[in-house]
Amino acid sequence: MDLQNSAKGADKTQFFRQSFRLKRYIVAIAITIFAIGVPFIHMGEGQVFLISFEHRQIHIFGKIYSAQEMYLMPFLVIFLFIFIFFITSMLGRVWCGWGCPQTIFRTIHRDLIETKILGLHAKISNKQRPTPKTASNQLKKIVGLFLFAPVPIVAMAVLLFYFVPPHEFFSHLAHPSDNALLIGIWAVLSAVVFFDIVVVKERFCIYLCPYARVQSVLFDDNTLNPIYDSARGGAIYDENNVKIPSLPQKRNKTNECVSCNHCVLVCPTHIDIRKGMQLECINCLECVDACTVTMGKLNKPSLIQWSSTNATNTHNKVKLWRAKTIAYVGVLLVVVGALIIGSLKKASMILDITHGGQLYAIHNDFVDNSYVFLFQNTSNRAHAYTFNVDDPNISIVRPKDTLSIDPQGKLKVVVVLRMPLKIAKEAYKKHDVTHAKKEILPIVVKAYSVDNPKISVQQESIFIVPSALKPTKPKTH
Repeated sequence: MDLQNSAKGADKTQFFRQSFRLKRYIVAIAITIFAIGVPFIHMGEGQVFLISFEHRQIHIFGKIYSAQEMYLMPFLVIFLFIFIFFITSMLGRVWCGWGCPQTIFRTIHRDLIETKILGLHAKISNKQRPTPKTASNQLKKIVGLFLFAPVPIVAMAVLLFYFVPPHEFFSHLAHPSDNALLIGIWAVLSAVVFFDIVVVKERFCIYLCPYARVQSVLFDDNTLNPIYDSARGGAIYDENNVKIPSLPQKRNKTNECVSCNHCVLVCPTHIDIRKGMQLECINCLECVDACTVTMGKLNKPSLIQWSSTNATNTHNKVKLWRAKTIAYVGVLLVVVGALIIGSLKKASMILDITHGGQLYAIHNDFVDNSYVFLFQNTSNRAHAYTFNVDDPNISIVRPKDTLSIDPQGKLKVVVVLRMPLKIAKEAYKKHDVTHAKKEILPIVVKAYSVDNPKISVQQESIFIVPSALKPTKPKTH
């Protein structure tokens, strides 16, 4: 008996090492480590990734983009959606079963805490068996809630790290009265996730998750999914999706399905995969593992495989690369190229010019124009800036000194430019007549860093002169 138990234990261990469940655990651990680690990684001037509403910045691979440099955001959003479409069309709802926090947290609460630690469920492979409502089990459930509570609290802190840098986050926690909004958001998010995992459970995947609704549009007959081979196992449901009363092997002895129902018992969303692909399936592949164990005892391959409809029907390999998936990759490469080009063109400074409310002012023999210049230092070093105008006849009345701006800082400056009235008339002749009719002279302002002339930017603007200076038309006789 001991030898038999040892052999069974060895078989279970060997199977677990080859199971999708272990692979899923490894992926979940890797994703968790990655998600926690990214906010702490710094590259160049900033973090690997950060969206800071407080500082109005986005960090991407160490480069810092201000609110005025949000031209990369559309490309990031497009990349995210196209990548989701690509993965779903190729691997099905694999994100739901392997990487989604909902699934990972449910695994921690249901399988680790309630099943392995507290013994509320007999085994992980039977998720359908209700737990007897005894006093002992109710106490264990309460203990399980306390054991699980730190998970959403820590998880939501990690989520906030992507919006508030970790060192700032912990600094804010030291002064809770001054940062009530941040702490309130953290508390609400933690409470919502806690309620979702321990109360809503898999109903979120079935009824609330928007991704589940999108997948049916993206699937085709070559998409990877857990597929039941009805040709080998026999039909379990008729054409109207009504379960056939008689067992497969009683209808036909060649049918291989033994009706153990292990694939149903293990399913976290409580579906029968033998009914065909369903909206509730999250691609966790627990049913594949369950059937592999049962059919392995009969020295037969699993009746449920992670395959595609075409591959199962034709007994060929899964066709992952096809016109649709290749097209998605092409679009992704274009978007990545746009992101790379956009990041290489990142400006170390930004200049916005607004012409003053008054069109112009005349002082003796000069005409003055006022402006508001908004300088922004988008680098992580302090710089001193100055500027000039492309027209040599225009002088800078104010400011006279260089402008020092802190890292990631902004400075708003009132600027006054001056041109002699006598030269203004000649300036009309050098510019387009349509501008002259509008009393407008186009100018170009070049701003640059005094300590690093490579940091520069040019902006087009206008200089307005009195209409009385327009050249008069000769009189006709």
